[in-house]
Amino acid sequence: MESIHTAQFLFRQKTDIDSVFELLSREYSLHETGCTHLIRHYLDSFDWRLYRNGYLCGWDERINTNSLNGNGVFFVHEKKTGDCICELPMDRVPRFSKEIVYQACRKLLDEMLDVRALMAVATLRIQSRESLVLNEDNKTLAILQVENYTVQGQTEEKQLSGRLLVCSIRGYKKVFKHVLRIITERIQLSRASNGLIDEVFAVSGQNVAPNRFSVIRKFTDTQNTWETVQILLRHLLSVMQANEPGMRAAIDTEFLHDYRVALRRARSVLGQIKHILPNKSLAYFKRELLWLGAVTTPTRDLDIYLLKFDDYRRQLPMELQHDLEPFRRFLERHWKIEHARMCRALDSRRYQNLIGKWQKIFASEDIHPKHVLSRDTPPTETCNATKPARQVASQRIWKLYKRVLDEGRAITAQSHDEALHELRKTCKKLRYLIEFFHDYFSDEQINKRVRTLRRLQENLGDFQDLCVQLEQLNGFAEQMQQEGIAETKTIMAMGVLVEKLNERKALVRAEFGQRFKAFSQPEEKSAFASAFSPRNLLKGTLA
Repeated sequence: MESIHTAQFLFRQKTDIDSVFELLSREYSLHETGCTHLIRHYLDSFDWRLYRNGYLCGWDERINTNSLNGNGVFFVHEKKTGDCICELPMDRVPRFSKEIVYQACRKLLDEMLDVRALMAVATLRIQSRESLVLNEDNKTLAILQVENYTVQGQTEEKQLSGRLLVCSIRGYKKVFKHVLRIITERIQLSRASNGLIDEVFAVSGQNVAPNRFSVIRKFTDTQNTWETVQILLRHLLSVMQANEPGMRAAIDTEFLHDYRVALRRARSVLGQIKHILPNKSLAYFKRELLWLGAVTTPTRDLDIYLLKFDDYRRQLPMELQHDLEPFRRFLERHWKIEHARMCRALDSRRYQNLIGKWQKIFASEDIHPKHVLSRDTPPTETCNATKPARQVASQRIWKLYKRVLDEGRAITAQSHDEALHELRKTCKKLRYLIEFFHDYFSDEQINKRVRTLRRLQENLGDFQDLCVQLEQLNGFAEQMQQEGIAETKTIMAMGVLVEKLNERKALVRAEFGQRFKAFSQPEEKSAFASAFSPRNLLKGTLA
């Protein structure tokens, strides 16, 4: 018996269903198989990776009387069709895709979730009644499921419209169509136009947010620089605050990563869009954001080493792989120490003062530059605040682009690693500014420029990561010896790993010339000039 298609209808009262069953019983035998009560936990990552890719994931737990019996079913369905990708018994909600035993399902989730954890995004109580539509030989022709829903997890439970699910059986297409005709023409039940999950989200106030770093509000030609900076910093603060609970609870490593990306972008806004704040206020925010970056760096660094650990081990000969395990335990122990230290910093008065001042100055649309100025503030300190944002952004982007060209052309085979690091930082500032102010330029101007810039950044980022890893791995080995937890075999394994990373570093360094050449070719420079040079600034309606 195989269901090949399911049609869903909405009903609002029991008499609707009674009418359906009464009419069907005149032509078919109906056999009720029983009632089921369950709690459904819809699951997704914090940034909705499954939903965005067209999948629904969840965990159903059956209820016996008033208690949960621990018999759970984990499932992944296609959102649009409802088709089952996988269903398998699990006695608890899985946190990461690696916990899924079924390999095909695990591979699918690995590709979408990567290092993100599954979280409950909605909880639904379902009462389900199933009946079989039978012929004279007691063969199943179709399946009817009557479901009632209660959304939980709110201050008060909320009811959704019930649904009648009609499931077809292979080989009985005519019966399926006949049942649908009775329901639509004679009972006149409405087809469910929205998926159940969308109704749950609507009732519970859930929003599937856009890209976490995309500013929803669009910039216009009438806005000045101060107004756009307010919008940007208000949004970036909201991203940080949305991720803060998850990074405190260490749900997965991406919470801290996204928090720090928003923090870096905020620092870039203040550092690159100059002369909008008095020097005293600017110095305060730059100093405090630098401090916040410093207190979150150690935990993030250890996150990265733990994420890369399996890859590190695979790079070693088989006979040395197990010898690296003490290093993992060292990383895990120090991660706990640094994470606790980071959380203490977030609980500090210094952090609360920073967030309070950030909200006061940047999170209120009523605040104007004059409200943060003192009588002694020279006009030159805020001369860009009232200028058109498009003009200021274009000037700054063009200036950074020329700096990237100058720094890149100065790099030779003999240049120190630090030269590539400085170029990487300049490239990052340039990309952030282009992304911040993309509303002022057409997609055709932006997309290709960002792609070539990203390819150069990837090379520089990989190179910098390897430089840092090599330095820190040597430092970790010394620290492990000082703590008396490093066996000779472990130090040898780490030494071999350093050699492997040095080899990789040389290859990445050799790729730099080609990446920079692609970025700096004449046609690219012409395209950058057309988009961002103040002299060639396109006028008119925003893209």
